[in-house]
Amino acid sequence: MRIVFILFIFFSGSIKCDSISILFLGDTHFGENYQYDARFNRGVNVIEEYGYDYFFENVKEILSSTDISVCNLETPLLSVPETISSPKPYVHWSDPFKTPEYLVKYNIKFVSLGNNHVFDRGVSGFKETTGSLEKFGIKYFGAGSNSTVGAAPLIINKNNVKFVIFGGFEYRAGYDTSYDFYADSVNAGVNTLDTITLNEQIFKYRKEFPSAKIIIYPHWGSNYREVKLRQISFAHSWINAGADLIIGHGAHTVQEIEMYNGKWIIYNIGNFIFNSPGRYRSTGARPYSLITKLVTGNNKERIFLYPIFTNNKENDYQVRELSSEEFTELEEFLLKGKFEYFAHKNEYFELK
Repeated sequence: MRIVFILFIFFSGSIKCDSISILFLGDTHFGENYQYDARFNRGVNVIEEYGYDYFFENVKEILSSTDISVCNLETPLLSVPETISSPKPYVHWSDPFKTPEYLVKYNIKFVSLGNNHVFDRGVSGFKETTGSLEKFGIKYFGAGSNSTVGAAPLIINKNNVKFVIFGGFEYRAGYDTSYDFYADSVNAGVNTLDTITLNEQIFKYRKEFPSAKIIIYPHWGSNYREVKLRQISFAHSWINAGADLIIGHGAHTVQEIEMYNGKWIIYNIGNFIFNSPGRYRSTGARPYSLITKLVTGNNKERIFLYPIFTNNKENDYQVRELSSEEFTELEEFLLKGKFEYFAHKNEYFELK
């Protein structure tokens, strides 16, 4: 039985549309740089051992049954990764043919590149990445050839519903001064998340598209840690500016959920398929993540949260559903006494 949280959101206004579903996935990386490196793979390259389909086995049903799927692609796609050096200690790369092939195979056709790894191999690596995605018809956002392009949201129109989705990476000084990651007016990079510029964009798109669903999809937070005050401050500011929903990623573990001014903030959904060894045991972090599904139509929105277990050292690099005990632990962490739920049975609950 699939374990799922269900959050209900009711909104005012007249919206005529058929039901449309959009899936938000966490950090995604098939992990070639880990799996082809003896320092990390524990003697077994799971890509060669099992193949790419193996990683999707326990989530393929939800992927195939959703109209739109978006993930955070946290890696450059490179045909010859050894030729591009980087000062970073952890440098990602993935296959430029297999990665987009399997994303499309499992209905993932939109990716955010606003994260702390897509420029691991510099501008040339970024150009190969975007070229690979374009060949497979995958649309990307959250990074670009300059700050204007990088800050542009992903806009999706389907079934008379408009989604405006902003991606980007929180500012970290080292990624600016040491790694040159952020876009500026003339140079390629990732979109820098802030409140001033993004709030202006939210105002602009809210005025232009009053009935659009404005969603912020930020890459932020400390690895394997709970939510930070800076995230909370930013999220509240974006909601105040007119955003409808915030779904964060980047911490490699689930973070708290908050209802603020009638809008949901899911601070971190953690990982999707992310084939690094992980550091759950050494950090004491919860090895749980969330797949988030927004369903809108008939003047009502519903958010489904599908918990998954993402400790690769224990599940042999195949995400799975939670056991009853794991579900209870995650439920207690997410709620923390903040919300009153109306129904709770058969290992799911509903929030209104």
